[in-house]
Amino acid sequence: MIGVISDTHDNLRAVDKALKILKERGVNTVIHLGDFISPFTLRKFESFRLYGIFGNNDGEKLLLKSIADEFEFVLEEAPLEIEIEKKNFLLLHGYGSVERTKKLVRSFAKSGDYNFILYGHTHKVHREKIGETFILNPGEACGYLNGKRTFAILDPLKGKIEIIEV
Repeated sequence: MIGVISDTHDNLRAVDKALKILKERGVNTVIHLGDFISPFTLRKFESFRLYGIFGNNDGEKLLLKSIADEFEFVLEEAPLEIEIEKKNFLLLHGYGSVERTKKLVRSFAKSGDYNFILYGHTHKVHREKIGETFILNPGEACGYLNGKRTFAILDPLKGKIEIIEV
């Protein structure tokens, strides 16, 4: 099981609630799809194995990268390709508008090169399957734009995605 979270935007209360649920569910790997914002938010993930990408609002990249290195997190610019449980993942944040971001994500999915394409940026939950590729945006963990603080738990072996609101 993998926790998938995006757009935390320094809402530490929401991050704490999400991480508590992940711990209770026995999840130890988290993918963060960008817009942590501050380094103190990244530190909250210290007890997890974290794969992350920078978002368009992550300004203090050098310090974020330094903290990621300290905790042995993977934190890179998007797009980032990773493999977990013998499944290929493409991690993206987003590009421009919701429509443009979805168009790009769907184009990657049509390639068939990935089992999962995960993205953030739009602050809206999106689940879709194109061919054998699952697309997931877990929505916004911060709850600032749409009023719902969400993240996902993904079972990559079963292709099961659960959206959780905190």
